[in-house]
Parts: sequence; C-alpha cells; structure tokens
Amino acid sequence: MFGIVELGLCVPPARMSASSISAASGVPIEFFTDKMQLASKPVAQGRRCVELALEAVDDLRARHPFASDSIDLLVYASTGLTDHALWSPAGKIQAAIGAKGAFCFELSNGCNSLNAALHVIKGLMLATSSYRRALLICADTLSSYVDHTDPGSKSLFNFADAASALLCDRYAPSLHVLSSAFATDGTYVDLYKLPRGASTIVTEPCTAEVSLHDQYLHYITRLVGQILDEANLGARDIDYLFMNQGDQRVLREVLARFGLSESQSYLSFRDYGHLGSTDTALALADGLRTNRLRPGQRIVVVSSGVGFSWGASLIQV
Repeated sequence: MFGIVELGLCVPPARMSASSISAASGVPIEFFTDKMQLASKPVAQGRRCVELALEAVDDLRARHPFASDSIDLLVYASTGLTDHALWSPAGKIQAAIGAKGAFCFELSNGCNSLNAALHVIKGLMLATSSYRRALLICADTLSSYVDHTDPGSKSLFNFADAASALLCDRYAPSLHVLSSAFATDGTYVDLYKLPRGASTIVTEPCTAEVSLHDQYLHYITRLVGQILDEANLGARDIDYLFMNQGDQRVLREVLARFGLSESQSYLSFRDYGHLGSTDTALALADGLRTNRLRPGQRIVVVSSGVGFSWGASLIQV
C-alpha cells in the first residue's frame, strides 16, 4: 500500500529570536509570548532552498539508504518561492543526487503542498504501474521574504526556514496514506502576496462575511470528516492530529472539535515558528523518532496554504 517509508529533515541551526524581532519592529514582546507563542525560529541566513533540501536528503539517506536510480518520481513541493524563476529545483536536486531518468516536477499549493503532493504522487502511482518509488521534497526559506522591521507584517513574523525529504513507495511497510481531501476558497486570495519585483511579502487587509478564522474551522472540520467517512471511521478513531503551525488558536480549536488533547498533536510554535509544509513532516518525524507513533495508530495530517486552500490526509502507521 502506498505510504511514506522514511523522512529526513534540515532545520538550519541559526536562530532569530522573538525579542530581536520585537526590538526591530516595535511590536511588543507580549505579542510573541502570548498570541504567537514564539520564542525563536530557525533561519537560513542566505542559504538557498535547494541547499537545505539536499541536506534533508542526506538525513533521509542516513536513516534509510536508497539507490538514486530507484527513484521514479521526484517532486519538489513548496510555496513556489524557489531559488530562481523559470527554473526547476526538482531537476537540480535530481542532478545532484544522480537520480537520472526520474520524472521531476514542481508543485506549489502554499503550505498545503506536502499533503497535495502526497495525493498527486499516490494518484500517479495508481495510474502508472511502472512508478514505484518517489522522493518528495519540501523546502522553503519563508523568513527571507518577511520585513521584520515592519509592524504591519507581524502576522508573518513566525515564518521560518527548513526542508524535509520523504521517501514514498507503492509498497511502503507503514505510514500508509489511506485517504485525502482538499478544498479552496478564494475569498482571501489577496491577503498575502509577493508583488512582482518586490523582495518581501505584503499583506492586504480584506473583509468578508465570514472571517478567515471561521473559514479555517469550517473547511478543516469538513475535510477531516470527509476522510474519516471514506475510511468508515469516526473522531474516536484518531490517535493524533498534526497540523501546520501557523495559528495556535485554530489548532487548539480543531483539536477540541474532535475531542483530542494537545498531547495528541505536536505543537512546535515556540521553537520552530512556521516552517511551511515541513511543519507536518517535522511532527511525523518527531513521532517516529520518539516512538510516540506505534503500528496501527491513525494520524490525521491537516494543512493550509495561501489562496486559501486546505488539505487533510489520513495516515495509518
């Protein structure tokens, strides 16, 4: 059954503290400690996404060696803020690791990209019998696109940098992806954008009948219910729920809606900020490496991306 064989990570060692951002922007430290719950975050300090990605592949290989020529698909999933325009980071990684012949492509769905890429890879394997093994890369240097001196950008101050590498296989022994569901609502599509020629993300306030917070709760609840229904399961069958670390209030409300405790999730706001799609890869990796995740357990992985899009996947260990 299709699933994830192993995960590798690259979290840069350099840190940017909440206190330094507070001093640079003039935003009170209480915003970070109370609302954002951020102490510090990893930053790439000029290192490029592909460099982080290759370190994540090295970490993956150290944990689960694999032959480069065994890779049939190589997918680079990110926010779309890659190292260069009109360029293929997937092709660059393929050349660096020697996976010649693997079909390479990029997928961008904001911070929802990991979930979306798993779904696409699974579909390609179902459609093409010769595809057996895939390397899924998620890499972003989000902090480099944030003006940390601008108090108007404070909702982005948790944006951080990292990469993850997931080895996926048609016949994975565990971490089977049972079902997935997705939705998009473009009401707030212009809230965040990087204008052409600009170096930092701008926020454009917009109003609608339904708040973005309520949209998050609506779509996440709907999608989680959908994947559980497809598997003939209920909320009581969820062992863990992992979610992007963009908004701690939304995460806690989602947990409450499904009768789950914080111990059944992974909260990395304080020490990692928001790593893009790597948020949920970090949660899965931590669960495996600390033996929290045990055979037979069911994990719901929830994510969201600018646009806004949402995704949910049901994974069984």
